[in-house]
Amino acid sequence: PLKYTYDSLQLRIGLDKTYTRNDSFTVFIDYVSMPDKIKGASTGSMAITSHKGLFFINPDGTDSSKPRELWTQGETQDNSCWFPTIDRPDQRMTEDIFITADKQDRTLSNGALVSSKVNPGGTHTDHWVMNLTIPPYLVTMAVGPFAVIHDTWRGRDVDYFIDSSYAKYARDIFGRTPQMIELFSNLLHFPYAWNKYDQVIVHDFITGAMENCTATTHGDFIQKTRRELIDEPLDNQEDIISHELFHHWFGDLVTCESWSNISLNESFATYGEYLWREYKYGRDEADRLMQDNFKQYMGGGMGGGMTKDHDLVDFYYHDREDLFDLISYQKGGTILHMLRTVVGDSAFFKSLHLYLETYKFSPVEVPMLRMSFEKITGTDLNWFFNEWFYNKGYPSLQIAHSYNNDTHTLTLNVNQVQDLTQNALFRMPVRINLYNGGKKEEHTVWIGKTKNVFTFNLPQRPDWVDFDTDKVLLCVKDEDMTVAERVFQYRHGNTYIDRYDALTHLASHTDDTAALATMISGMRDKFWFLRRLAVEKLTSDSATPACKTMFTKLISDPNPLVRAEALSALGRLKDKSMMRYYEQALKDSSSAVVEEALAGIGKIDSAKALSDASQMENTDDEGLILGIASIYARYGSDANLDFFLHKSRKMTGYQQIFFLAAYGAYLQHCSPQAINKGLDVIINWNKNGDNNYVKYYAKYYLQQLQSAMQDRASELQTKVNDLKAKNPSDPSITGLQSQLDEAGAVQKRIGDVLNK
Repeated sequence: PLKYTYDSLQLRIGLDKTYTRNDSFTVFIDYVSMPDKIKGASTGSMAITSHKGLFFINPDGTDSSKPRELWTQGETQDNSCWFPTIDRPDQRMTEDIFITADKQDRTLSNGALVSSKVNPGGTHTDHWVMNLTIPPYLVTMAVGPFAVIHDTWRGRDVDYFIDSSYAKYARDIFGRTPQMIELFSNLLHFPYAWNKYDQVIVHDFITGAMENCTATTHGDFIQKTRRELIDEPLDNQEDIISHELFHHWFGDLVTCESWSNISLNESFATYGEYLWREYKYGRDEADRLMQDNFKQYMGGGMGGGMTKDHDLVDFYYHDREDLFDLISYQKGGTILHMLRTVVGDSAFFKSLHLYLETYKFSPVEVPMLRMSFEKITGTDLNWFFNEWFYNKGYPSLQIAHSYNNDTHTLTLNVNQVQDLTQNALFRMPVRINLYNGGKKEEHTVWIGKTKNVFTFNLPQRPDWVDFDTDKVLLCVKDEDMTVAERVFQYRHGNTYIDRYDALTHLASHTDDTAALATMISGMRDKFWFLRRLAVEKLTSDSATPACKTMFTKLISDPNPLVRAEALSALGRLKDKSMMRYYEQALKDSSSAVVEEALAGIGKIDSAKALSDASQMENTDDEGLILGIASIYARYGSDANLDFFLHKSRKMTGYQQIFFLAAYGAYLQHCSPQAINKGLDVIINWNKNGDNNYVKYYAKYYLQQLQSAMQDRASELQTKVNDLKAKNPSDPSITGLQSQLDEAGAVQKRIGDVLNK
């Protein structure tokens, strides 16, 4: 045997002789994986909550709520916790793995299952082989009693590994996967390169999903019934599926050379979500995703403090895990969309094809992407990449225009007002459309100064100056527009963003006849989200009889989230004559609609809402469970505690967060005895929640309960003091003092947990 040293993180092997770069040799390592003993294995980031690589779920089978499973998670550098490898993204490897499991379990790994042998003693051994090279972090293994639903794409296996109880819903969850593979293969003029594409759902997964090559892993939050999928927005289902699939070109086929270049993986996968929506559901739905990405970046990245601002290509990170953030994902995807607009669709996809063809099965850096685009377009794109890939921040624009009737001249002023001590001065092309007397003039201007002035000759004042016609700039815009211009924008704008911005601004001007008429038109918009937005923005104060009529019509809208919003709007009116609509909506197939129906009933008759909710308690539909929980949170009593205790065992992943919101609010108006009994769930999730976000919110709601108990104790103490001052012998003092002691005991218990 060769001599070696091992410090639990690195294995150093002394070879038998000196080898040159032209020599090759083979090393055999006999080892046992002990991931729980790895230094720092139990710690993690917000994105990936543990770093031990190999996970056994319910290994002794004592938890009846989940199956016995084994699965791995390699990114960023955790697969070396269960097999020796040079664990860096710039390495590539083939794979040959034998997995022995109980006879009732199915196994999954990268590449092809080349053999399966039945062993004595009730086990079988599966042999998986991956002949094409992949980076070490994409090696995977999963074992469990999965049901396997078979599908195909161009004759290749596309299989879905899922809990047997959800097998009948597998195609509802994953069924569009072959269509996605076809889309991406055609767009990139680069057919899917791998032998098969499997997807597996596992329990207690430590991140959302992982693009393990040919065998993507999903957390169990994606596992839903047909009814639950009715309300499920794309960002919790198909966006995730398309994201992980697009990685099989960007991340698996070409892989970031270093974590500093992670945008070459994650920004592209995020943009894959846009491409799927654009193809399958139209540009409005795709642009809504882009808008959400920008809002997330601004809210969590810049304004919310969750992400420290940094260059998209960040060479100076503190921890590589910090790069898996709103900048690498949401901002990066938006930047790629801008790049597509700058070079045009044809050049964009031809450039991506060249990039993939040139660097397939290789590590890549951002300059390689830039040079691929420059070769196709024949233009120098350093300005774009330097500005957006090697820079941080974004432009903040103030936009105003004026018209001179004497000279028939329109003057457009665009000022960059971002803090230039923290942000760069940006240079960018902008398309502008000028609408004038039924005609449209198209212009392209370049912005590159703090103060930019453009003049245009027009025969009359324009109806609308459409700045950034395609609505692709990653920037904050403060546009000075009149109500009439906003009305025109809604009626004539080319994009979803135009109509969204118009409705959002007009909602604060419903005293204007044209503005209100446009808001009512918004409730008939072709895109469901804008119908919902118009309903949401029309508050009870601004809701005219015409609005109310539209609300009742929209209760029958094809989209369940519009129906739910219409019921919510009617609920804000607190009109008893609406009860028949709520009662009818209780039969809706959508849990979101039923939840709003219960809420509307509660505002009129809380006892009836409690009664209706109690009749639905046997449901396993997570959305409906949350709807019932919200009714009990508003109107319930100690009698409803068993519902929360029972249903908490069914909540997994991010559903635990939504459940906590209702549960925490419910406990605040319960007796100390009920609170003390109910605390066990929140204390357990504070310690053992399915992810760090659950743990964070469990702690938050413990703090909220502690504050509520402090307020209750203060009120009781005041009552006791007042009674003692008036009559020290008052018999009610004893009861109040007992309540005070109980509140103090609960408060102390919470404090002990929070102080650990």
